Amino acid sequence: MSEEDSNNTFEISRRKTLAALGTIGAASAGAGLGTSAWFNDTESFENNTISAGDLDLKVDWQQTYNGPHPETGEIGWHPVNAYPDTDGDGLQDLNGVRYSGAGDVDPVFDAADIPGCCDCEEGEYYLTFGGESYCIEPLSGVGSVEDFYDYVGTGGAVEYSSQNDAIQREDASVIFLYEDGDGNLSLVFVNDAYTNEDGGSAASFTIEGAPQDTGWLVGDGEWKVKDDTEGDLNQGFEQYEEWEIDWAWGPDRTDGGAIGYFEDDFAIEISPSFNGAADRDQLGSGQIEELVVLSGGSGLGDGSDEILLRDGIGDEAVGPIALHSACGIESGEELPEDVFTSDLYPDQEHLIEFADLKPGDEGEVTFSLHLCDNPGYIWMNGQLVSASENGVTEPEAAAEGEEEDVVELLDKVEVTLWYDTDCDNELGDEEEIIADGIPLRDALDALSQNGGLGIPLDGDRSTEFDELEDAADDENRDPFENSTTQCIGFEWELPGEEVGNEIQTDSAVFDLGFYTEQARHNDGAGQSIDENDTQDGDHGTDENGTGV
Repeated sequence: MSEEDSNNTFEISRRKTLAALGTIGAASAGAGLGTSAWFNDTESFENNTISAGDLDLKVDWQQTYNGPHPETGEIGWHPVNAYPDTDGDGLQDLNGVRYSGAGDVDPVFDAADIPGCCDCEEGEYYLTFGGESYCIEPLSGVGSVEDFYDYVGTGGAVEYSSQNDAIQREDASVIFLYEDGDGNLSLVFVNDAYTNEDGGSAASFTIEGAPQDTGWLVGDGEWKVKDDTEGDLNQGFEQYEEWEIDWAWGPDRTDGGAIGYFEDDFAIEISPSFNGAADRDQLGSGQIEELVVLSGGSGLGDGSDEILLRDGIGDEAVGPIALHSACGIESGEELPEDVFTSDLYPDQEHLIEFADLKPGDEGEVTFSLHLCDNPGYIWMNGQLVSASENGVTEPEAAAEGEEEDVVELLDKVEVTLWYDTDCDNELGDEEEIIADGIPLRDALDALSQNGGLGIPLDGDRSTEFDELEDAADDENRDPFENSTTQCIGFEWELPGEEVGNEIQTDSAVFDLGFYTEQARHNDGAGQSIDENDTQDGDHGTDENGTGV
């Protein structure tokens, strides 16, 4: 290479070289960002939640006593205490609605019907049908129920029909509560729709428990009671009386009416029959096929929720439908104060508490068990807390059968346990007995067996199961379904002819209670109860004292 060629050689420093390479790299990177692409996909599962369910056993009761009346001294059956007991008379009631099987007047409902498990909000009403339950709200409006129903008699464009098409449906019977602007509450029935050219049928409704001073809204717009097809009109219901309304209508017609006004507290039972099962002949060729309840709003298509109680109705009776104004009771540790007192027994501190028993006295408690939320196995349990002779009187010491340091009262009081199917505080001929007249000592032994679980109760008695003999996990024992109620009778008697002075001054203190476990993943064998586990809502006991 010549000197001249050597002087023209291209020279670059290391720093410049690195800078140039950096520039090239950046350009390459920029070019890559502009031309690259990706396939992509995302699968996500958000807001996952697990929550523990619950199992709640609520227990209420009615206690009666065959002994001296605290006020009159007369010997006979009378109420001792009850829960719930709103008015304190010792008979079961919930906000003025009677549920007790004791007393002189038979109520429409019994203790099994107490709405113990429900949780309706204020302003809602508790409706049950076919084992399902609902909280419903009244339909509302400014005008009266007569205006809302919009009945037209003769001379109108549509005779003998409601013209409010927001409360009627073809081939359906619609039921709802209505509250007017003044707070007056009515129960409304509308059968079929006046636009149904192929309509017409018949319906009969039996209504029990409607409050006094209520009546039917009929065609002339006056409040009257119509209880038969002859048109007998009476002013108001008698307490717990049964009333029936019979309707028949032709095509392009509705039929129905309204009962009102209801007070704050009520519970009624409605038993409908439709089509060929109604007491009147059908006037059209249509059929009532659906039974619908409306809740809230002002009608179909106007904010009301529709509850389809029954579809595919034929010539049959349907129901009953129960409607309660009150809802829910407490249990366990949440029981109200002074729950064991009543007007006749104002100082009672425990469920069963008698201090002056005499031969011939007897008493009874019917417990109603409300198993809420989930199926479960239930046991009745108890135990002897203490027993004492409290000294020995001279007649007791001389009595035949008197043994030293033996509390004969435990052997002389006889206990009967049974499934009180109708919750009426009496052992019926067809009701199943668990223990028949066994000594109190033996009854308490049975109630403390199975590690403290006690006597296993059977949720389905169509299969044979011996509560005192069979194992708790016997295959013939079934759990209780959720939202069901079972009444258990506990009767004690101090026989008059078989007891003498040997029981004088004897006393006994004992517990009674119930325990439940979930049915799922269990075989009914149960787990032992901690002796200190009392009144937690699922296992409740009460210390009871009795003596002579």
